[in-house]
Amino acid sequence: MDQLITRTGTLTGGKLRVFSLHLDFAAGMRARWATSLMLKLAGEHWVGSSEMWKLDSLLSAQAIRKMITHEASQADVLVVAVSSLNHRELEMIRWLESLAPCPVNSSAPGLMIGLFGDETNQAKELDWTVKRCMSSAQQANRDFIWHWMEDPAAGEPEWLVSHIENFLSRKLAALDHHYLPETVLEFA
Repeated sequence: MDQLITRTGTLTGGKLRVFSLHLDFAAGMRARWATSLMLKLAGEHWVGSSEMWKLDSLLSAQAIRKMITHEASQADVLVVAVSSLNHRELEMIRWLESLAPCPVNSSAPGLMIGLFGDETNQAKELDWTVKRCMSSAQQANRDFIWHWMEDPAAGEPEWLVSHIENFLSRKLAALDHHYLPETVLEFA
């Protein structure tokens, strides 16, 4: 049961699962920043969890790849972070495309966030990557947004804040619609 009424009678939205895949250290730092911001915005009304993996992990044992793919497909928000797109990241795109047929346990469309390039790496393959990510997101029933990877300390997070707030509102509305009032439990 994803929804409950707390002792104070406050309606909570249930679980918020964030999954991040990054290609390098700098991208991992940006993905961690974005994930932290999302979980902070979700606040106490959502039970947040996050997982973070490096693309190299997908190239290890088949059992690990299968587990990572399952966890990513079940996430509400998928963050993909790449510092440099000077060449096409085919393995990343193939993996994103493999998420489409995975069954999802969600009543609302998910969200995929791309964090690409940075101020010194104006990605040569940005257009190709954005188009492939957008296609993968649509096939997996996710909205897609992307942004340059800025320095988290200098960047203005309004672009992310507005998308996350909209996503959380949509997810809460889907939960409200999915559960009838008589199925909402009160825990003491």
